[in-house]
Amino acid sequence: MSSSVTNDNINEKPVSKIVYLFFEGEKTSDGKETIKLVDKRVSDGFFKNEEFGTAKDIANTFYKMVLFDKKNQVYKTSIIDNPFSPVFESYGKESMEKQIGKLDKAEFFYRYNDNDNISKLEIHKSENNQSNLIFTLKL
Repeated sequence: MSSSVTNDNINEKPVSKIVYLFFEGEKTSDGKETIKLVDKRVSDGFFKNEEFGTAKDIANTFYKMVLFDKKNQVYKTSIIDNPFSPVFESYGKESMEKQIGKLDKAEFFYRYNDNDNISKLEIHKSENNQSNLIFTLKL
């Protein structure tokens, strides 16, 4: 007597997903930045270039986004501009200048590819060569 088991999914790879996390932030009366997740959206697919352009060469403050895998190991680290200090360009007759804004409230998003192996996101604020954990999210 023999039995035969077939598994049609044996050669299938995990479905790639793009995860979008939308955040709002506000500065408290003592100047600390508080972050909260306001929405999460997931779509099928992946993108090749996960990096955002940054202005960290102009501003001395940025956010470090750290993704952890299910073994709690660092999976990926990305740098994004500090949403409370946006860099914008102003144009004069003969020149272009980059300036740093100062906001008390901000909205921003972060996206990443997920093959069902991401467990946590940490947001660290880096300023003047110091880094502080300001937000943690279990995914």
